[in-house]
Amino acid sequence: MVEAEERIRRMAEEGLLDSKQAEMLRASFAGRHAVEPVPHSGAARVRGLYLGMATLACVGAIYLLSSGGPELEVIQDVSKTINQPGEHGEMNRTPATFVAIGLLLIVPLLLWAWMHNSLVAHEEKVFETWAQTESNFQRRADLIPNIVETVTRFLKHEKETLTDVTAARAMSNERLAESINKLIGDQKASSDLLQQGKSVVEDTELMKKLVGAQTALRANVTNLMAVSEQYPELRSSDQFLQLQAQLEGTENRINVARMRFNTAVGNFNGAIRKLPWSLVATVSNFKRKAYFRSDEEARDAPELDPD
Repeated sequence: MVEAEERIRRMAEEGLLDSKQAEMLRASFAGRHAVEPVPHSGAARVRGLYLGMATLACVGAIYLLSSGGPELEVIQDVSKTINQPGEHGEMNRTPATFVAIGLLLIVPLLLWAWMHNSLVAHEEKVFETWAQTESNFQRRADLIPNIVETVTRFLKHEKETLTDVTAARAMSNERLAESINKLIGDQKASSDLLQQGKSVVEDTELMKKLVGAQTALRANVTNLMAVSEQYPELRSSDQFLQLQAQLEGTENRINVARMRFNTAVGNFNGAIRKLPWSLVATVSNFKRKAYFRSDEEARDAPELDPD
């Protein structure tokens, strides 16, 4: 965060960014770093506490039932019941009753706990894969200030060194500057949505907005690269070539992380709809997760380094 702030301040002092652009870029970075990794579900701990209390209640019920039986200190006269036709001993009947009651109480509880823990594992997998996807979004966000600095520094150099600029060249410069402004604005919008944290995963509308913001951000990066083709000096610089390679790799990682996230969401959503897991999901308030689905035309990574 300190390094990014220093970079933005230096760019503003050198005239590479106006005050509005600097403020938007600074707000984008502040929002991005405010995003914490998706924590483990706090509800899982509460549910675990409930299960522990239920277990203690069952144990207590068994104890009370056992204490209500024949007193142990009374010596039973087994001569009246043992080996008599049609009779059976009370000493044999009481333990069997306790075992039956214990099985009726404990086995369903253990089965419920196993199904609950299975759903928790599926849910945590969703949060884990979302954290990886979010991390790749942030990696792309880290490259935005480098792109902005490289392009705006080139534009400033062009403005200072060229005295006779043709109309076509001036229009290209304007398109390049406009692409930078859109890139900064869309990065801020995407960063603001990522601040929602885990709620994005559980809210279909928020997820749709995030998908739209990420798609627009990627489109602006692609557009910026397309406009830069008219500047051989810019495209041939080592820094610009490195940024292209890093962006291309980041886009591929985002696609892989997104597919893993959607797979985890599918497994979880499928589990909470199946019996008997759906009963556990309803009682424990497990919520359906949102898929990260892009528009059809935005499914493939953009070509950032065309021939």
